[in-house]
Amino acid sequence: MFWLYVVLAVFWAVILIDYMIGFRSITKLEKVESERIGERISVILAAKDEEKDIAATIQSLLAQRNVDCEIIAVNDRSNDKTGDIIQKLADEHTNVTGVDISTLPEGWLGKNHALHQGFQHATGRYILFTDADIQFTQDAIAKACTVMERESVDHITAAPELHAKTFWLSGLISFFLLGFGYLKRPWAANKDQAKSGMGIGAFNLLSRDCYEKIGGHEAIRLRPDDDLELGNRVKRLGFKQRLVTALYDLSVEWYPSLPSALRGFEKNAFAGLNYSVLLAFTAVLGVFLSQVVPFLLIFISPLEIQIISALNIVLLFCLYALTIHNLTRFSLWYIFGLPLFAMLFIYMLIRALVLTWVRGGIEWRGSRYSLKELKRHSKNSEED
Repeated sequence: MFWLYVVLAVFWAVILIDYMIGFRSITKLEKVESERIGERISVILAAKDEEKDIAATIQSLLAQRNVDCEIIAVNDRSNDKTGDIIQKLADEHTNVTGVDISTLPEGWLGKNHALHQGFQHATGRYILFTDADIQFTQDAIAKACTVMERESVDHITAAPELHAKTFWLSGLISFFLLGFGYLKRPWAANKDQAKSGMGIGAFNLLSRDCYEKIGGHEAIRLRPDDDLELGNRVKRLGFKQRLVTALYDLSVEWYPSLPSALRGFEKNAFAGLNYSVLLAFTAVLGVFLSQVVPFLLIFISPLEIQIISALNIVLLFCLYALTIHNLTRFSLWYIFGLPLFAMLFIYMLIRALVLTWVRGGIEWRGSRYSLKELKRHSKNSEED
């Protein structure tokens, strides 16, 4: 036990150094002075049952400065007033185009199909894919395009501020970002020689040439993690990419409640683990041993194990504090909830994996997708 946590302490120390260097390489969008962008930007968003947020999102896009934006809002089989709201805004604004989808063809995830259909109407040199519940400041798009042109890159993806109404949701967000950091190393996207990529659904801005050459959303038509896989394809196929943070320029409510977060996690949990039961088991065991057990050992073990457990906890708190500071606007006091949030994350992961396995697939926004088909397409898209 002692030597296990010695190894873990070394591991966290190495990760901490990587975090410190990595976060310094990420541009903060709020520090960018926007320039006038001469090229047209086609903003494409997919909306399914988004009557609560869609109008505010489109209005924030209409208010963009220093850019020529066309807004293509795709109503993806909504059962509420989303389509009516989009049509009303399209009637009022010449740069808003509404697209209605009534059926989902076989072999597609709904959102991916909607974004693919939206692209068919795009005329811009730059293509921005976003979500129907994002709030943009007036210079958000111009700032991102400024970075894109200054650094001569093909893809910019931006991490937004994630709102949460409760303590548990805020903790879950920050803990998820902690794990995402050491598993995915998102800052590696900013190294041109690295093959690992990054994509965030709230803001994926690509040149038209890049998007078409990576195969568009058709190449990832059955990927629940479409945003991340889009970014991975950008890097795998040799294009340049940058990850920026936009905590003061983009904002979104992650989920309105903890139960909705549990349901949402069902969509991506197994995809994020490459549909591997072994990886799923390893993830659950790894989080429990490394981020829960040390908090128990510090009270119930011999002195030498208490000391090494305390060292692990200090390193974890440092990692967590860096994550919260750089990727959220939450209070740093959340670091002291780490073992609680770890247990909640473990529960979410086990629940999502069991439900996916029992159902033989995922259910998302009224559609069901078989696990067999998802696994086959995931393998094919990574081999392209």
